[in-house]
Amino acid sequence: MNGICNWPVLKILILLIMKKIINALLVVIVTVSLTNMSCTEEHIDQNPTFTPPPPPPPPPPLGVDARMNITIESPVNFAFLNGESIGAANAKWEKITGPASYLLMSPDSVKTKVTNLEKGIYTFKLSATNSTRTVNDTMTLIVQDPTSVNKQIFFWNLNWSCVMECGIPIGDVLSYLPPNTPFTLYLRREFSSVWELIVPESSSSTARFVYFISGNQFSIYDTSNIELSDHPEIKIVF
Repeated sequence: MNGICNWPVLKILILLIMKKIINALLVVIVTVSLTNMSCTEEHIDQNPTFTPPPPPPPPPPLGVDARMNITIESPVNFAFLNGESIGAANAKWEKITGPASYLLMSPDSVKTKVTNLEKGIYTFKLSATNSTRTVNDTMTLIVQDPTSVNKQIFFWNLNWSCVMECGIPIGDVLSYLPPNTPFTLYLRREFSSVWELIVPESSSSTARFVYFISGNQFSIYDTSNIELSDHPEIKIVF
């Protein structure tokens, strides 16, 4: 009888104990969760994990130089355009202004011959293009009546290049001349009226300016080794 009478009481005690255990477990779970959240927030505040994207790569280098301006005197009716480009996938010459008569022999090359020229002032543009952009530069070509009993060709607004020594590459000069034609080169400084003789590099002359020929390519050098920044003019007389 006593065991039977005490069963409801025992059942109630068991339920109360289980309830206390469950409540205790809930308290532990909530406490642990709050602690983890606090640690996570503190970690984010002190050590941000965001990393900015790297900057885009710089564009590939691209440059173009239409080089020197040229004056020719009739009956010469052609000239050589000796441009340069850096980093170009392709290049192109085109006439911007000037007389209607002209013919670019290789317009898609930085160095080309232009023929069928007539009296007047031409402007030619050299454009260079790569995968992202296009740059361009211009040069002036003048065709004029003879100013001397001799034939003359002028290269002007030139730039000195001073690395080991100061020089000016002027390109294929001999192609302007009939074969085996004697010639003389002169240089005039930008703010001077005096034409100074340019002698062959092999000459024993004490002239300040000398020229060197590699193939048909002419280069002018200043033997004084003085850094030069003006834009001289060179003429060839033949």
